[in-house]
Amino acid sequence: MFWRRALSAVVLAPLVLLIIYFGSLFFLLLISIAVIMMQVEYCRLTQHLSQKLNPISPSILTVAFCLFAYFLPTPSHGENAYAETVLLSFFVFIPIYAFCTSIFRGEVADELLTVALKLTGILTIGGLFGYYCILLRETDKVGMQLIFLLIGTIWIGDTGAYLIGRAVGKHKLSTPISPRKTIEGTIAGLVVGTLTSIAISSVFLKGTFSVTHAAIIGFLLSIVGQIGDLSISLMKRTAGVKDSGDTIPGHGGLLDRCDSLIFSAPVLYYCFLVVTKYL
Repeated sequence: MFWRRALSAVVLAPLVLLIIYFGSLFFLLLISIAVIMMQVEYCRLTQHLSQKLNPISPSILTVAFCLFAYFLPTPSHGENAYAETVLLSFFVFIPIYAFCTSIFRGEVADELLTVALKLTGILTIGGLFGYYCILLRETDKVGMQLIFLLIGTIWIGDTGAYLIGRAVGKHKLSTPISPRKTIEGTIAGLVVGTLTSIAISSVFLKGTFSVTHAAIIGFLLSIVGQIGDLSISLMKRTAGVKDSGDTIPGHGGLLDRCDSLIFSAPVLYYCFLVVTKYL
């Protein structure tokens, strides 16, 4: 399993890094494809809950978040009032859409669960992951560096937690959501993620984050990254499946690979705003 994971990373990592470097429409296309695939995997998970969600409309709404992040002015452009109005209007539309589709179906049994599942998929994959990944990449002159910081801290931290947990992990985290996780692996993930954040920031974001800022950000990203991982594990456990898909050999589906980024992307964005504007 480890070597399949490693081989997939060796093959895919250069392509992803190259797209991050070029940014612009290339990165928008990458994230848009990613959120569509994640939404399809998510809708497949719901079938195990006897809720067959059609992924077409949720995928369109999910991609809309990416388009808003790319084309609408952001706070860094000084024209955020219009963008906030459009985005808030879209947030109002999403629950209306979710409820209306169930109302017009004319059924009652389990329809509230259907609404909740639709909202969860659209808001987490589109509103948190897609929107904030694009927003980070489009941030001033350090967007590329922020994405490197995000994926480096999360994925290297995850790798450290996986390897150290396998090597020396003896005390289980005692959660039925992910029974193989250990306390040693969890702590290792926090430490490795924090050190990685310091290292990346000292090279790519030296004039943006101090060592203290980088350490705090790395620690926060590592925590919320593990929460994101456990959140998707909760979905899979509830659905009774091991992986969300088989898109990436050794890693499962794209939702499995990007789960730790769902909450960490918005956390990094707002950490950046706080540090640069108020500290």
